[in-house]
Amino acid sequence: EIFMVSGGGMMYLTDGIVCHPHLKAICNHHEQASAMAAVSYAKYNGNFGVAYVTTGCGGTNAITGVLNAWQDNVPCMFISGQSKRKETIANSGLKLRQFGVQEANIVPIVSSITKYAVMVNEPKEIAYHLDKAVYLSKLGRPGPVWLDVPLDVQGAVVNYETLRRLTEEEKRELIDYKEEPTNEEIEEVKKILRKSKRPIIIAGQGIRIGKAIEEFKEFIEKNNIPYVASRLGIDLLPSSHRLFIGRIGNKGDRAGNFAVQNADLVLSIGSRLSVSSTGHEYKNFAREAKIIVVDIDKEEHKKGTVRIDKFINADCKKFLDVINKEGRITDSLSEEWLKKCSSWKNKYPVCNPEYKNVKGGINLYYFVSRLSALMRDDAVVVSDAGSAFYVCSQGLQLKEGQRYITSGGQAEMGYTLPATIGVCFARGKKEVIGVTGDGSFQMNIQELQTIVHHELPIKIFVWNNDGYLSIRATQTKFFEGRLIGTDSTSGVSFPNLRKIANAYGIKYFKVSSSKKLDGIIKSVLNYPKGVICEVVCLRDQEIIPTVASYRKEDGTLISKPLEDMYPFLDREEFKKEMIVKPLSE
Repeated sequence: EIFMVSGGGMMYLTDGIVCHPHLKAICNHHEQASAMAAVSYAKYNGNFGVAYVTTGCGGTNAITGVLNAWQDNVPCMFISGQSKRKETIANSGLKLRQFGVQEANIVPIVSSITKYAVMVNEPKEIAYHLDKAVYLSKLGRPGPVWLDVPLDVQGAVVNYETLRRLTEEEKRELIDYKEEPTNEEIEEVKKILRKSKRPIIIAGQGIRIGKAIEEFKEFIEKNNIPYVASRLGIDLLPSSHRLFIGRIGNKGDRAGNFAVQNADLVLSIGSRLSVSSTGHEYKNFAREAKIIVVDIDKEEHKKGTVRIDKFINADCKKFLDVINKEGRITDSLSEEWLKKCSSWKNKYPVCNPEYKNVKGGINLYYFVSRLSALMRDDAVVVSDAGSAFYVCSQGLQLKEGQRYITSGGQAEMGYTLPATIGVCFARGKKEVIGVTGDGSFQMNIQELQTIVHHELPIKIFVWNNDGYLSIRATQTKFFEGRLIGTDSTSGVSFPNLRKIANAYGIKYFKVSSSKKLDGIIKSVLNYPKGVICEVVCLRDQEIIPTVASYRKEDGTLISKPLEDMYPFLDREEFKKEMIVKPLSE
């Protein structure tokens, strides 16, 4: 499937889809949606996604999706139509703003967020550029690529048999990373692991990208090492796995953060250790632990944020393959450590029992807990921005075979709708669950027609909290309640979702009480076609637990350490849970 919006500047490209027996066009109503669908198609299938866009504004409309792919390490290709070669800025040699009709010099615009971006000037070079683009997209740390194809190149006649191709030697020259760990590196890791009494593993998305989930599972189970996950790593293993403790970061959970902050060894595998994972006060991250990082991208770990004691530039699968050849390594591992980690997981769940009985709407964490309990064993959940992003990432309890797809780097508004479409096609039109807010829903609402047109069994839960809950909370906390552009009282309002559903001819449900929630979720999931389900939520619900920030007199924002999350525990209880010395208040 190729996701696209038709355009005159790509007319030969689109005709090629029509003429090809194994290609199918999935037509969206906005190029941003096409890009996001293609990216999500690849996120789910672990292979590749493609979007076609037309000249000028068609290309610029797709850029947010490209950024998503760039930061979330997604192999996908964007192919744009372009004006004829003689009417392009790139070939003019001049500092023009526009030459051809509806033209934009797209390659320089996207170069900083792609692994390869080129305008194909010679028809005979098309196979070479395609080979190179696909190869680079999947090489090492994956990412998006972009080919810009002028109209007269699109329509040129070429002899396929004589086209230049990317050679094996040229492929080898493009490798710019170390794939295999050295024997010395493996021996050093083993030595450190043997001495550790409180090790924790941070499992990142790189484990899935590297197709190393089974190797990872073997490693942790053989050595009985607990692990926490980054946001894009929460669906590697079931949430109930005995060694999975929690999720780290500013909007992680207490158990995950307690485990990292009290460890004497942190082994990070396939994670870039983003600021949202480590917190903003870098020196406080795992402050009494030795930190070992295994990652394919060495540049990510030159940021100068957290202290790294040992960096191993290697592919996750290669690293795990080698270290799994050993017997059990963790000779000194304390059973008390695993018991302590498990006690944090059991004692501090994200969804608390009292969330069921709130008034004025449905608690978001309660909704996610019930969705987790009721969705099918092969369910896929997609979320996008704000509360939908944070609460799903914190609260979803995933079983074996279930997936969670989100935009980890940008968490952009408007992602859920087109992303569910991409995932739905990637899994053969099987059911996909989307969770979004009433604000984010508006950003790509036109894609409801794509769902209707293809009769896709996509179930969209729209959280109605009267606007932008996360931003409203920020404005309330830091600006004395002065609101702007967050709800109907401050400049932004939202349509009647029942009327929207009726206009598109899509089934509509609404639920506003916890008592009826299970029944409505079951009805939504049992309906054979697409659904919009409006969930009336608490208007000013807190996203908790969270790492709190406070503002100093000079205006500087300071964050509390990861282990001390808001709502703050009783100080005696907090100190009792800490193994390392707590920081001074």
